[in-house]
Amino acid sequence: MNYKKVAEEIANAIGEDNFEHATHCMSRLRFVLKDESKVDDESVENIEGVKGVMKQGGQYQIIIGGEVANVFNALPKTIRNTSGEEESNKEPKKKDLKGYLTSIFNYISGSLVAALPAIIGCGMVKLVLVIIGMVGLDGTPTYNVLNIIADTGFYFLPVIIAFTAAKKLNTDIVLSMVVSAVLIHPMLIEAMSGDGLSFLGMPIYSTSYTAAVIPPLFAAWVLSVVLPVVDKLTPGWSKAIFKPLLALIITVPIVLIIFAPLGAIIGVGLTQITEIAQQFSPWLTMAVLSALMPLLIITGMHHAFDPIMFTNFAGPGFDGLFLPLMLATNFALGAACLAVGIKTKNSNFKSVAISSAISALMAGITEPGLFGVLLRLKKPLFAAMIGSGVAGIFVGIFNIKSYALASPGIISMIQFISPEQSSNFINAIIVAVIASIVSFIAVFVLGFKDLTDKKANNNENSKRNHGHQLLSPMEGVIVPIEEVNDATFSKKLLGDGIAILPTVGKVYSPVDGKIQVMFKTGHAIGILSDKGDEILIHVGIDTVKLEGNGFTPEIKDGDQVKAGDLLLKFDIEYIMSQGYDVTTPIVVTNLSSTNKKVTSLLKENESVEKLQPMIEMKP
Repeated sequence: MNYKKVAEEIANAIGEDNFEHATHCMSRLRFVLKDESKVDDESVENIEGVKGVMKQGGQYQIIIGGEVANVFNALPKTIRNTSGEEESNKEPKKKDLKGYLTSIFNYISGSLVAALPAIIGCGMVKLVLVIIGMVGLDGTPTYNVLNIIADTGFYFLPVIIAFTAAKKLNTDIVLSMVVSAVLIHPMLIEAMSGDGLSFLGMPIYSTSYTAAVIPPLFAAWVLSVVLPVVDKLTPGWSKAIFKPLLALIITVPIVLIIFAPLGAIIGVGLTQITEIAQQFSPWLTMAVLSALMPLLIITGMHHAFDPIMFTNFAGPGFDGLFLPLMLATNFALGAACLAVGIKTKNSNFKSVAISSAISALMAGITEPGLFGVLLRLKKPLFAAMIGSGVAGIFVGIFNIKSYALASPGIISMIQFISPEQSSNFINAIIVAVIASIVSFIAVFVLGFKDLTDKKANNNENSKRNHGHQLLSPMEGVIVPIEEVNDATFSKKLLGDGIAILPTVGKVYSPVDGKIQVMFKTGHAIGILSDKGDEILIHVGIDTVKLEGNGFTPEIKDGDQVKAGDLLLKFDIEYIMSQGYDVTTPIVVTNLSSTNKKVTSLLKENESVEKLQPMIEMKP
């Protein structure tokens, strides 16, 4: 399964702006959506790797099976929650300081990232103009038109950010754009360059907000606070007129007098941060930041550089910090993936690694390789960090700058063409080469534990395994799998098997094998038998919501077990008192890959003892 492709198709089908919360359990992606009606269930079900869709308990659940964790980890970072492993059905907690800081960070990052297409496009047009100027065609009518296009995205940047920020805050988009448009109104610019302005006797700070980044973020936020207050004050019959009137005459002065100047001051401070970083031991600063950049990308903390990067392009017109660092990081990650692709013996993983390398080296898109290849193997990730760090030294020494906003890769290398310093482009190429060579060699020096070829193993298992029996993991009464009150099991979306209504709250291993997953909430266990069967024991229906209450695991992930070993204790009375069905499905989830069939040895309503033969497995 191509986890990244499946994840991207799921995100596109649901809409990345439609997610409020995302997590997963043993078999399903579980989403809380803003509007489930926007999702075409049939389109989701037709995605390769998706086995079904369920809507239950306020959640939109996509059934994947045993590879759900890989698909979840491949989802965009904006969708994944911080834990990524445990199911959470609690009500949202009241925000503490950390929660507010996270919300502020997400607001800034989300608003700026959404504005990237305009900045990237206009920035690349500027580079085209540099190239045209090099061949002596500057000053022509065509050149002048292109120059207007290049300047537009930066001149009207406050309005663009006002749009993206309003969407992020779910406030009035048009009014938000008007408030920020005031900041670049020609009469305001003229007045500030002259005697200045005041409102009701309060002076307005004189500065230029053209290409400003932080002021429109403040402006959209102020509007989002003012609008609900105005909405409460205006009667229903007057809202169409008085609500926008009051919103503007309240918001605009507050922004002009307080928040726009504050944003301008912050913008200057961010620019100075870049200058300080470049002045204080630049080679060491860049080496450390570059080496840590892969880890920052994994955690999403690399977006902390977004405000600095935007401010730099809006001010000096280039970025001398984040994008030069990404130049080293992207090529290091791409080369590490290429080395893994060459070295691995796993045919499927080889394809994933090489395609990820191409994505990173050509287009600067590193997430597939970072999450799908390097993070899984660990040592190649360290190799990429070494390559990135070494290249970062040269980034600092050469003081490399990017003159357009694009993720550095072979295709976008022209972003390092300088209108004033021709050596900048050559130095950027040197950094890319250093990062690639060092990272590539480091992968072979450090080595890695190769992934097993599951397809080859499954073929071997299919030939080796003959008919055998699975034992009952508990005492109780047989329930046909088709009668389980959960479509995931009754429709055999995860596999075939049988269910038991337990009379004793103990689960024993039905086979000799290895614990693949002992879910932390205790409600489900995954076992890989020595015969090659992947067995899921799911105690109760939707009992993940108990968050471990009533369950006492006796083993952990990776434990080797023998048939009859005690795996889990659970409190039947407590679980039932909380309103949950304790019917326990036992299914074999890898039947399609092992070419086996399940035959029940017991009948409906028949009593079963622990370790009594229950299922016959045959090729």
